[in-house]
Amino acid sequence: MKQKLDKRRIVLIFDLDDTLISTKKVFSSLENAFVQKEIERKRFQKLYRESKVQGALSLKRFIYLVKKYFSLSEKEIRAILKEAFKEGKKFLYPDTYPFLKKWSERANLFLVSFGNKDFQMHKIKNAGIFNFFEKIFITSDRQKREEVGNILKNFLKKKKIFFVDDNQEALFCIKKVFKRIITVHINREKKRNSMSEGDKNIDFSIKNLKELDNLLENSLRKPRALLLFSGGLDSILAAKILAEQGIEVKGLTFESYFFDASQAKKAARELGIKLKVVDFSKEHLKVVQSPKYGYGQSMNPCIDCHLLMLKYAKRIMKKEGFDFVATGEVLGERPMSQNKKALLLLERESSLSGYLLRPLSAKLLAQTIPEQRGLVKREKLLDIFGRSRKRQIELAKKFKIKEYPAPAGGCLLTDLEFGKRLKELFKRCSRPSDSDIYLLRYGRHFWKEKILIVVGRDEKENKAIKRLAQKRDILVEMENYPGPTALLRNYDKGKIASEILKFAQDLVQYYSTKARGKNDVEFKVMKFKK
Repeated sequence: MKQKLDKRRIVLIFDLDDTLISTKKVFSSLENAFVQKEIERKRFQKLYRESKVQGALSLKRFIYLVKKYFSLSEKEIRAILKEAFKEGKKFLYPDTYPFLKKWSERANLFLVSFGNKDFQMHKIKNAGIFNFFEKIFITSDRQKREEVGNILKNFLKKKKIFFVDDNQEALFCIKKVFKRIITVHINREKKRNSMSEGDKNIDFSIKNLKELDNLLENSLRKPRALLLFSGGLDSILAAKILAEQGIEVKGLTFESYFFDASQAKKAARELGIKLKVVDFSKEHLKVVQSPKYGYGQSMNPCIDCHLLMLKYAKRIMKKEGFDFVATGEVLGERPMSQNKKALLLLERESSLSGYLLRPLSAKLLAQTIPEQRGLVKREKLLDIFGRSRKRQIELAKKFKIKEYPAPAGGCLLTDLEFGKRLKELFKRCSRPSDSDIYLLRYGRHFWKEKILIVVGRDEKENKAIKRLAQKRDILVEMENYPGPTALLRNYDKGKIASEILKFAQDLVQYYSTKARGKNDVEFKVMKFKK
């Protein structure tokens, strides 16, 4: 067994039974060895059960009972035990030996086993795994707290400490005392679990050591963060703060009917980070129509919108192997969507509990799992609070960031006038089309019951209105005077009444400075048939 402790980056603490060694194989070997000595199988099984103390086999009691019931001497019993354990490697799971051989060269390995010391050491030595471990602790306490504590004293500065056990209760107890430990539940025998594997005290659930090998390889690579990235100052600073810690940052931005990714693309290029752009227009529109958590001052459902983005981020994090999701949110910066209650709600509802990091306000919030695991250094995160931008502007100077947009810019939903138009549209149309939404950006809007009349304000808007025309729309222009184009769209069945068409013509003439008040105006009415 190794004596000298080195400076490796990983500490692995293992349980023995049903983690590295199969207890079924051990029992079967013991049973066969004693049955060969003409001891009835059922009587041996009963005696084996009676030899257990607090769930673990007591070798002393086992020898005593065998001597008592089967008239064998202690010397004979120990000889049978020796024979049963002679080929101890067969007790190992197929992946145990190659795993320990590989990782004993790359990590500090410890064994914390529950059971009788003599009996457990028999298994360990005969299985040929004794020398892989820095130290072996054998305890009768299932919680293993003291033994784990002794190991940790020597590794307080280690970046990653993993505890691997098939017993969930032991993992729960350890995690409560040692928050830094990464708990790994291994379920080789497909046992029925008494507690949910999704419990926050268990970090990972695996079926075998191959899965653990993949987990460890991933833990040695550069940490990866998926950052919700708008291209605004807060998200730029969040990217900088994480990158300073050696974390690989990838931006995630969204496009919808109400905002685009142009600012995010520009900022990502300047920062030199990769950017993933997701168009979630259809799904986002449903959220805007019926937000669970309500609107802001206009038609902006900020909490619901941000929640939708985080749900997308959770799926991408899992699929692409990111360690956590980050945002540029600042506690207290926006009264509705960035108060403490809202931030906790977003974390919970997005199923990102423990994996959602806000670098700018992290020190004011609960420690996240990536911080606990040492992927992120908490001391290098910030404690910004409130609506003042003073500290962000100071950081921008420090990072030599010269250009950044004004806060809360770029989303049409925060615009009061656009919000009024959208609200009117939702009243008259439950399933608006792409054209319906984009049309809200242009011209002057007039409603006549369920008929919308849009009048262009300049040549650029006239062209945009024509491009957005769809089947059954009517376009109105003047033939003998320059002026606006009007589009009529009916959100009800039937034809557009002549008086409404006349009203649209009057609007077109009125908004033309050259045609206003003239009596010789001629109109061109075009029914759109595409």
